[in-house]
Amino acid sequence: MSSPQFPNGFHANPKALNTDKKWVLAVVGGDILVPVSAGDGHSLLIEHDMADQLKFFCERRLLLGQWQGTDCQVWELSPEAKAATDFKLVELRSLLASSGDEEFTMACRAVQLLDWQHRHQFCGTCGSAMESASSEHSMRCDPCNVSNYPRISPCVIVVVTRGDHCLLARQPNWPEGRFSTLAGFIEAGESAEQALHREVLEEVGVEITNIRYVGSQSWPYPGQLMLGFIADAVTDEIVVDGVEISEANWCRYDDLPFYVPPPSIMSGRLIKQFVDEATAKAAAKSL
Repeated sequence: MSSPQFPNGFHANPKALNTDKKWVLAVVGGDILVPVSAGDGHSLLIEHDMADQLKFFCERRLLLGQWQGTDCQVWELSPEAKAATDFKLVELRSLLASSGDEEFTMACRAVQLLDWQHRHQFCGTCGSAMESASSEHSMRCDPCNVSNYPRISPCVIVVVTRGDHCLLARQPNWPEGRFSTLAGFIEAGESAEQALHREVLEEVGVEITNIRYVGSQSWPYPGQLMLGFIADAVTDEIVVDGVEISEANWCRYDDLPFYVPPPSIMSGRLIKQFVDEATAKAAAKSL
């Protein structure tokens, strides 16, 4: 019987298939250890035989799921693993900005699972030590008969448009010239649309309408699910809050700031979609 195949090659299954061979994704201090042979492509997965030399540094291992029908584990390694021959450490943020969908999914899942298990070692009600379940990704407290699952925090992220301009903003701790879209967590009791109206109004004082959903993406800092939207501005006067946002501007589609996120992450994907749509409209007008 053949192994099941999935659209992006990766299946986030909490149950092992117990395949003879396994893939390993190695994490050191929140960053990813990859084979030097991967070159600039940063192939995240390590063949099990090659990973054998890293087992002496392994402090924890969890099942990620299956990659192309073969079980895939995340190994959390001690800092000494950075000196391992034939491997190099890649900073997680730079990897996420340059990886494909499958690698992005696996890296996010690996880091989030390790962080979740680390933060749920003890029951928040009675203080008893939690135990990892064997059949699913959960940490269980037997005295309380309670299971805790990996936490996912939903966030909204939006590019606000006004004709051939979009609103891009900069946080106070970002370097000069770096701008991105607006984003924020969904509060308890809110819908995604309500959170969008509130966040944009709070951060830049702009009212929005005509909200369109674009897509979603996991983001491992530490466990966010980014829900991406495009919306039109009702008002155009910008009043930054001075706390989360230090600067915001209306930017023409062909005159964006020096640094905006790449399209591999949700903010960059939203900006690219706006630019592509505005470019097509401009081209149609010129005919």
